[in-house]
Amino acid sequence: MKVNLENVNLIGGKRVEGKWVFGGVERETGKCFMKVVDDRTTDSLLSVINEYILPGSIIISDCWKSYDCLSNEGFVHLKVNHSVNFKDPDTGAHTNTIEGKWGAVKRGIPAGKAKTQLDYYLAEYVWRKKNKHMCPKFMAFIDSIIRI
Repeated sequence: MKVNLENVNLIGGKRVEGKWVFGGVERETGKCFMKVVDDRTTDSLLSVINEYILPGSIIISDCWKSYDCLSNEGFVHLKVNHSVNFKDPDTGAHTNTIEGKWGAVKRGIPAGKAKTQLDYYLAEYVWRKKNKHMCPKFMAFIDSIIRI
């Protein structure tokens, strides 16, 4: 499923219980994806980027070296050097949007579950964000299923 995200913040270096989580979020709509990856190499990250983001999208990231190829792959790539600042003074680029999403995801993962069920919690978070407009009774039903 490709999503034409126009202004995407990427996250590629979040380690959870020995696993790496990679994802992105569109600032204007909140559409997002999150996926467990084996490593943070260019090939691994580019594979996920090409799965979820259409060429021509603006991608904002930190300065992780695996992102250096993005401009050559048909994306507009803005970088934020977090060792200098958290918002690029020239472009206004920042990664606060994805960092906020990542914080919300982490708060929703019970202690001890990240090691064995991280994929499920990431999928649940993305599903809930995509379907937040659904009937409250249906969402309560889904919560009941999860608890059981």
